[in-house]
Amino acid sequence: MSKYQDEFGASVKKIENLLTNGENIIWHGKPKRFAFIFNKCAFMFPMALLWFLFDFFFIYMMYKSGAFSALSNVMFIGFIVAFFAVHLFPVWAWVYNVATAGKRWDNTEYVLTDKRIIIITGFVNLNVDSVFYTDISNVSLRYSLFDKMLGVGDIYFELSNASRCFLDVTDPEEIYTTAQKIVMDIQTDIHYPNSLRPESNPGYTTTYL
Repeated sequence: MSKYQDEFGASVKKIENLLTNGENIIWHGKPKRFAFIFNKCAFMFPMALLWFLFDFFFIYMMYKSGAFSALSNVMFIGFIVAFFAVHLFPVWAWVYNVATAGKRWDNTEYVLTDKRIIIITGFVNLNVDSVFYTDISNVSLRYSLFDKMLGVGDIYFELSNASRCFLDVTDPEEIYTTAQKIVMDIQTDIHYPNSLRPESNPGYTTTYL
C-alpha cells in the first residue's frame, strides 16, 4: 500500500465520491513531493537557460553599441522590450512551471480501483482522468537518471493512441506489478469468462530449444 495512506484523510472521501457502486480502491497514492517538484523544475531548464543567455547577450551587445542611449530611440526601446518579453516565452513558461509545481503536487493523486485507474491533476481547476482496464494495451515502468537518484519511477499505461502516467511514485515496482496483474485479470475475465473456462487446464506445453 502507499506510504502516503496516512496523509489522505478528506482526500479519501473525495476519491470515494468518484467511485461507482461496488467499485473498490486497491491502491491510492501521490508522487513523492521532492522528486515531483524537482522534475518539474528540471523540465525545460536547459532550453530556458540557453534561451535566456542568448537573449541576454543580444541585449547586452545592443546596450554596448549605444542603441539605448538616445532619447529619440524611446519607441525603438519600447519595441525591443516588447519583442524580448515575447521572445523569452520559453523562460516564462519554465518560471510558471516552477512556480506552480508545489500546488500541482498538492492536487495530484493516483488511484487503482478494481475497475479503472484514476488520475487527478491540475493547478487551479482539477482534472479527473479515468481509464478502464479494458482500454489499456500495456503497462510499463520507466526510470530517468534523476528518478533512480531520487528513488522513484514512472508507470505508463499505454492506450491505443495515447498513454497515461503515474509520475514519480515511490515503490514503483510494487505498484507496477499490482497494476499489471489487475489489467491481466480484468481482461482475462472479459475475454475468457467462467462459462468458457474448462474445469481443468493443463496450460501451455510449448517448449523452446
